[in-house]
Amino acid sequence: MPVTGNRCGHCPTRPSLSPAQPIKKGAGGLPRLLSLAAERAKEWYRYPQKCHVLNKGNRRTRSERREAYQIILETMLSFLDLASLCLGTPTLDNGFVDVDMKTLVAASGMSQRRCERAIADLKHAGLMEVKQPRRINEHGEYVGLRAIRVLREAFFEFLDLGPMLRRERARATEALRCKALRANRKLTDMMRRAVQGMKGMFRYSPVSRGEQDWRDESALRWNRLCARYMLTGLLGDELRRRVNAELGLPPDYSPGRRA
Repeated sequence: MPVTGNRCGHCPTRPSLSPAQPIKKGAGGLPRLLSLAAERAKEWYRYPQKCHVLNKGNRRTRSERREAYQIILETMLSFLDLASLCLGTPTLDNGFVDVDMKTLVAASGMSQRRCERAIADLKHAGLMEVKQPRRINEHGEYVGLRAIRVLREAFFEFLDLGPMLRRERARATEALRCKALRANRKLTDMMRRAVQGMKGMFRYSPVSRGEQDWRDESALRWNRLCARYMLTGLLGDELRRRVNAELGLPPDYSPGRRA
């Protein structure tokens, strides 16, 4: 194997611009808009100026990163819901099920870190959005849910596919509406976010009045001792460890974690 100067197997003269699971074309495949977008985006590898927002200032982005853009873009287009432009599938029973990073990594054939870097660049360029929803579990702690990834219309505009996108989105929305109507459901039910496999984690059990009073008293005692140590010049993690050690609490405890 020739030495290429990187650890991802990239060869500038023979780039691999398709993922491990290419987008489905033809009869029984995905709408032509998606495969056409993947084909046109591949021109960005040879001619980066066609999508200048992905360049690093005045210099051209490295070829292995441009290769990663093409692979992750075609992967995401394979999972794109045209009605919402989100990566996932609207279902009648579970609402909208977003695609997780593990699935994207497996379909792309790249490492997770390389996928994350490419997605971060696409987000910074304004071609997609990533939102990380959170909920409070039964312990009062914030827990991150599956990320919501959205391809923006600007991505298709850079490919001169804006009018085609609007037509396909209207068709996809109407098809979903008819599917929901046949099942005697609302379209909003299919687009509502699902929390699969985590339902038990997010049932909040209200605490009794006595337990709440105990929590309030403990938080007050913690804050008073914390203020006393702050007067001695302690700050940050060392302050929290010292206070928790004196009160017999876990080293990383703080009252706000159980609010």
